[in-house]
Amino acid sequence: MTEEPTDLEIHAYIDGELDTGRCFAVETHLSRHPVLAARVMGDLSIRSALGLLTRDTAPAAHGLKVLAARLRGRRPLWRRALPLGASTAGLAAAALAFFVVTEGPPGYVNYAVASHRIAMMRAHMASQEETPHFDSQEIALRTRIAMPKFPRDWAVTDVQLFPTAKGPGLLVAVKTQEGQKLSIFAVREKTDAPERPDAIREGEQSVAYWRRGEMSYALTGEEEPGAIDATAEALARHWS
Repeated sequence: MTEEPTDLEIHAYIDGELDTGRCFAVETHLSRHPVLAARVMGDLSIRSALGLLTRDTAPAAHGLKVLAARLRGRRPLWRRALPLGASTAGLAAAALAFFVVTEGPPGYVNYAVASHRIAMMRAHMASQEETPHFDSQEIALRTRIAMPKFPRDWAVTDVQLFPTAKGPGLLVAVKTQEGQKLSIFAVREKTDAPERPDAIREGEQSVAYWRRGEMSYALTGEEEPGAIDATAEALARHWS
């Protein structure tokens, strides 16, 4: 049985640094996870584009502008080094494109991950009583925070308000029918988060973040980034 690849191996696969056996393992894994596969293909496309920009050709500056416009707001799942063997001019163009697509997530994502970890700790502490009652109308009235509509088979396990630099942030911890423990963090702040969720790995958790008007959201859980991203995509389409 082929051992499931790690995030580092998928990173190495994108950079063309795996042997044939592990390439097969990664490709088999991706064939079973179409959302993750689509993201990997997107990252491979970005890598190829950066490689093209390192060539000493006149259209390089124009190609950089096209790439920057096409990838604005799209952040790759893995961070990679710049291609080797490029000229000084080519490296300058590639470095600028690399900066455009790899700048970090909005600051509120740090609040989301921290509050998720606090919620998970609270769940295992007898002295910390959880607050599973969630009244979306009261929350909206008091905080002006609007939340998406949760699936019916999600059970709310905790609801907490956290202070942020831009006002109160709301965390709602849930448990899915499959037993997954997730949290949805929302803050009334117009950030540079994309309108469609984008997912990254932060330590032991994955977090997908997105924006809807004046509201910014993050979904955090223990699953791989592709799975959290798919859940966030579905969540972002449903509103109370």
